[in-house]
Amino acid sequence: MRELKKIYQKTSKQTQNKLQEIFDSIDFDFDNLYSIASSKQKRRINTYIEEWKDKGFLKGYFGMLANNIYNKTRVKNSEILELLIYGAYIEEQNKLNDIELNIMKEDGSYYYQQGQEEVNQTSPKNKRKIVSVIPDAIFLALLDMPNAKGYTWEQYIQAIIKYNSEQLYRQAIIDLQQQKELDITNDIYQNIIKRQGNSRLNINEDKISGDMDLTLIGINNKAKVEGIYSFDDKARVKFIAIEDEATTKMCKSLDNQEFYVHDWNEFKRYSKTNDTIKKYRCYGLITGLNLPPINDGFHWCRSTITYLPPVEKNEKIQYNIDNFLRTKLYKNSDYDEYIYDYEKVRNEYDKLPYNVKKRLFEKEGVKVIFNYDGDDSGYNHKTKEILLKADLEDGEFIHEVGHALEYSMNLKQDKKYKEISNKLFDNSYKEPKFDKYKIYYGLDNSDKFVSPYQSYLGIEYNEYIKNYNNKYLRELISEGYRDIYSDNSILEKINKELYDFIKEIERNA
Repeated sequence: MRELKKIYQKTSKQTQNKLQEIFDSIDFDFDNLYSIASSKQKRRINTYIEEWKDKGFLKGYFGMLANNIYNKTRVKNSEILELLIYGAYIEEQNKLNDIELNIMKEDGSYYYQQGQEEVNQTSPKNKRKIVSVIPDAIFLALLDMPNAKGYTWEQYIQAIIKYNSEQLYRQAIIDLQQQKELDITNDIYQNIIKRQGNSRLNINEDKISGDMDLTLIGINNKAKVEGIYSFDDKARVKFIAIEDEATTKMCKSLDNQEFYVHDWNEFKRYSKTNDTIKKYRCYGLITGLNLPPINDGFHWCRSTITYLPPVEKNEKIQYNIDNFLRTKLYKNSDYDEYIYDYEKVRNEYDKLPYNVKKRLFEKEGVKVIFNYDGDDSGYNHKTKEILLKADLEDGEFIHEVGHALEYSMNLKQDKKYKEISNKLFDNSYKEPKFDKYKIYYGLDNSDKFVSPYQSYLGIEYNEYIKNYNNKYLRELISEGYRDIYSDNSILEKINKELYDFIKEIERNA
């Protein structure tokens, strides 16, 4: 990208020289700017138009403008100046066309092959396919697809040339009106040209932005999707957001969500325009909606997608929940109820991050059991079993996964966990609270808890005194984890420290 920036700067310098030649050649001032041009000026502009026609430049709006002036007998000086400036930008773009297309195709081909490689990595060796470069037909089709701003590449080029030339033309008119010399090197013109260049491609240390970067991100992700699809026509992908302070709510709400490449997708995503979580339904992946770069408010989008292998390819693959489920069906159980619970667990399981599923269900062998003879769900850390009751509540499975993760990573002894727990435990008004099973002691600090159950100490009231110094909130992590993956999560708002701690646990799992 830095080499491309140098090329842009070089061609921009050539365009500036051309613009100065145009400024030096005009033989009129503001008083006769809108007067009919002399025969000399008319012949001159006609010569330019004929040259542009021979080079194939007379397309779109520029072609219509040029042909209109060429066919008219009486042309204003202002029309000639506008067309000459427009033509300078058209010639600049002609020098860039092949360079930009080659860069986009080279990048697109790399990501097309990366998509194929991701499929191959999860396939048996005897079923792996030969990786190939992106076909011209697919690359050209990608160029014709709208980017995150809704433009195709051709539409963007036409729009940016028109906009840039209008900016220069407008400033030239102002200078003529003020009887100033038209000097492309003065600060006003240089600032306009600099803004135009940064709009196209801007590099600030390690940050790259601009329309070219936005276009490349979109094409590269589309190319990767097509590469995946060429090897797996039933493919799914996962959205991966970078987790740091710069991550937008849009990308954060899409993080870890899974999408079909060529099928209908229903999902929820934060909308900056509406400042709320909205439901969406679309076919496949749409740039700006569920395929990076995500649009709906300008930002430096760094999100990516990754291939999700199908469950039948490997018994131990992390997305195949069937390999980790064990069921206990009793004669008096309701089959329909069992199916309902099973699907609810599957849906919640699919929300979990890859490395959490890999650690618990693959490496540690945690099993999921529908325990219909039990009164309540729970996690048995000795047998590594998540026991689920009938008629599950929303988020109940994820809650128990939180317990499994807590034991797996020995969070009781974690220094950071103790700090967070102590902050919640101390300076809280304490009074006995009751649930339907037993008396327990809870902390009255509701503005810091996602639910009353999160403050649960799990001790009988008469044991309170001897257990008080333990300061262990046994539902702190599990209830926080459940809330993070609920539709209306509040943990990040009310306890950012705990939220960040749980997300760090996920990353380190």
